[in-house]
Amino acid sequence: MEVGFKRGVYLPELDLWMDSLRRRDFGLITHAHSDHTARHTRPVLTRNTGLLLSEYLEKSDPLYLEYHEPLETKDYAITLYPAGHCLGSAQALVESKATGVKLLYTGDIKVRSSPTNEPIEPVPCDILVIEATYGKPQYTFPPQEQVLANAFQILHSWIAKGSKPVVQLWRLGKSQELLHLLLGEGFEVAVEESVYRIARIYEAGGVEFPKSYGCFDGSWVDGQVLICPPGRKSQVGLDGQRGLRFMELTGWAAGDDHPWVRRADSSLPYSDHADFDELVEYVKVVAPKQVYTVNGFPELAAHLRHLGYPAVHLNGQGRTVDAGFQMKML
Repeated sequence: MEVGFKRGVYLPELDLWMDSLRRRDFGLITHAHSDHTARHTRPVLTRNTGLLLSEYLEKSDPLYLEYHEPLETKDYAITLYPAGHCLGSAQALVESKATGVKLLYTGDIKVRSSPTNEPIEPVPCDILVIEATYGKPQYTFPPQEQVLANAFQILHSWIAKGSKPVVQLWRLGKSQELLHLLLGEGFEVAVEESVYRIARIYEAGGVEFPKSYGCFDGSWVDGQVLICPPGRKSQVGLDGQRGLRFMELTGWAAGDDHPWVRRADSSLPYSDHADFDELVEYVKVVAPKQVYTVNGFPELAAHLRHLGYPAVHLNGQGRTVDAGFQMKML
């Protein structure tokens, strides 16, 4: 089964697109982040991903699949499994009816526990197409509990000194995860408007937060923590506020060479993606005969070849960056 990658994963033998960034007549959307979506005519997705994308896909005709519920076509069956990344996120197992070959496309995955996401389920396969967002050895994260304990301690110290803590997180996924964790730790939390709207969708999708939270209206309550997406400081009325202290929680904080890391008073390595070691371990668990890595770094594929796995990294132009490496196709 051949695999193409150009603004999405494509299986030409089955004419199936997964996470295409261009509008297709039919295509899978693994989760609701914008770098995995397009307004397909007939998108296939989980119901919770549909909740998050309801406005975006209002002119589409979605086909909702429950986890473990196969969609049968004349050429293949496709079954979705939890990916652990954000609410409704899915991996896709595609089984060719002509050959019996099973291909697993992971989309973005998180293997560590989360109070707001369905836990990931490893799925054995013949061919694995895996996201390599943190596919470089330097992106190995410390234990999640250790990072959170450090974050909570810093936030408490800022509040004790009369500072105003702002936690910078992307609006969908990690913001709701940290909202749940902060509330569970006893913090009073307000969130930026877009984060608030998505949190309410999470509630509609079955997530229960430990206690109430508010939508930030520009006025600061003593002792509260604000969750705000990067770049939204001016929009939410923080300009001119005194005593602000900024914390970012991002996997990029584990490295020192990535331009996406912003200036913050505290930058801690916490992610809603798998780190390098977890990606390698996931490959071992699902035991594929062939591996393709997409997005992120080619170092993951090189490391997997060193371990004995036929592995190739596909770049955004649909070509491999390992031009001299030959891999037998199933």
